[in-house]
Amino acid sequence: MAFFIPAVAVGASVLLTKKDPDLKNRLSVYNESGFSWGYKYPNTFIPQNNTGINFMLRKWLSIGADFEAVFPRDNFNNTTGLAIRPFARFYPVSRSNWRLYFESGGGFIYLFDEFPKPTDRDARLGTHLNGITKYGVGSEITLSGKAAILFGIRHLHISNGNTSGVERNPSHDSNGFFVGFSCSL
Repeated sequence: MAFFIPAVAVGASVLLTKKDPDLKNRLSVYNESGFSWGYKYPNTFIPQNNTGINFMLRKWLSIGADFEAVFPRDNFNNTTGLAIRPFARFYPVSRSNWRLYFESGGGFIYLFDEFPKPTDRDARLGTHLNGITKYGVGSEITLSGKAAILFGIRHLHISNGNTSGVERNPSHDSNGFFVGFSCSL
């Protein structure tokens, strides 16, 4: 749903609103790093790094995709995952030097080890290929005409959506923050 609901909202918005002819610097690239902490046992800590592109469709709407590396760590898990995730960003506040956005997106992640591993409280074993969803609130502060810093908070969910059955879908949920840098092309 983290992919389909924003996709429908973006599609309807593009079809039903006028194009912004004065919109400049539509395409940007970014890199951001962050951490999230699981709020369910075993409280997995996940450092993350994302590199992506973002394309402004309207002053208040953009779409993009990022390539992610995640590193789940706890007493039972120690693996690395690579993901691709399309997303949409909605900007309720968009000033010339500062923007606030809500972001939501979902994609796929491949983890080198099955994730999550069984624990002393849950004997289920996750899978290598899972879905990944992220949503949150971020801010973009312009440093110069083309460069900006990014920061915000996000929720992260990793699971296989019961595609291998509930006995293979222990899932992971965490909340965290990110900081990054963006450059308009």
